[in-house]
Amino acid sequence: MAAPQPLAGWRLRQVVADTYQLSKVGGFLYVFGWAVIGWLGNVLDFAPVTALAVAAGFLLLAALRVAMRPPDTANEDDARRWLLRYALVLPLASVLWAGVQAWVLLDTRFGEDTRMVSLIATIGYATVFANIYSTVRHLAAVGVCVLFLPMLVVLWSLPDARALAVAMSFYALYLAGAVVRSHAEYRRRLRLDEALREQRDLYEHLSRTDSLTGLANRRHFTACLAHAAERALRGGAGFTLLILDIDHFKRVNDRHGHAVGDACLQALADRLHRAFPPPACLLARLGGEEFGVLIEGTHADGRALAESLRNDLAQHPLDCGPGARLPVTVSIGVGRFEPARHGDADGLYRAVDLALYSAKDQGRNRVHALADESA
Repeated sequence: MAAPQPLAGWRLRQVVADTYQLSKVGGFLYVFGWAVIGWLGNVLDFAPVTALAVAAGFLLLAALRVAMRPPDTANEDDARRWLLRYALVLPLASVLWAGVQAWVLLDTRFGEDTRMVSLIATIGYATVFANIYSTVRHLAAVGVCVLFLPMLVVLWSLPDARALAVAMSFYALYLAGAVVRSHAEYRRRLRLDEALREQRDLYEHLSRTDSLTGLANRRHFTACLAHAAERALRGGAGFTLLILDIDHFKRVNDRHGHAVGDACLQALADRLHRAFPPPACLLARLGGEEFGVLIEGTHADGRALAESLRNDLAQHPLDCGPGARLPVTVSIGVGRFEPARHGDADGLYRAVDLALYSAKDQGRNRVHALADESA
């Protein structure tokens, strides 16, 4: 079994998911803000068409945000394309609001209360961009600039609003710093999440792997065997089970030492990989010098594959380190799962294990298949 793969593209997909979740309903805040401005300023009384058009625009852009769901695939190119499209759509409501803000500040038909409420709303929207939409720094910066710069230009152009312009300019500096800080914090959280995921995947891999050979351990092999039997019972593809044992392995340890014995087990694992390549085959060290092979597919000729492995080992010694080429033989039990005969995975395992012991009783270095099976 291979070690866990790096989390390629995970960070990008997480940025996409976070960007959408944080912002998907934010467009409706503009709808609410415009409803308040329109009510306070009695906009329907002097500009009904414009008021309705602005409301329709905010509603359309809010609905568009919700509708632009991220792609379900893990393809990185799809994620990048979505993020680019979303980055073009997200600031559009801010552009429209900036126009509304300029209109409210410049049109004398709006009262002072309406102007103040609109400024508070603009500050709130810009703060949201700076502190919440921090997944993509440039996106947050664009949102803040689109909302704040037109307002500052208008305020500085009004002689009676210079004090407010100064205050808003200082707040703009705060927002610039907030964009940098919030994005840095988000990046730190991403790195921490990624590290935790890597540790989780590594722990999961180690929990199902034999540390010496790198093959599956008995617990994982047993679970996969049970799943294979369940699929077969539901009408899925059949499978074949091999259980093999190194003949007289105790002599290897007694004569050459446990270090060479361990190297022998590792060399046998490599030989098994060549004889039973994944993913169609699952290899496991079941304990000591005993190994298991699970071969998916109804057409697998388990007996022929087992004989091929046995002959290969008998003719080609295992390379167990410098000056240690050890001739070893194996005894193998083989059986194909038959629901009516074996019932479940445990039934097949017991039958194949008995076949292995029968091969040992008959002189070792042989393959014994279950009776009346062409496994």
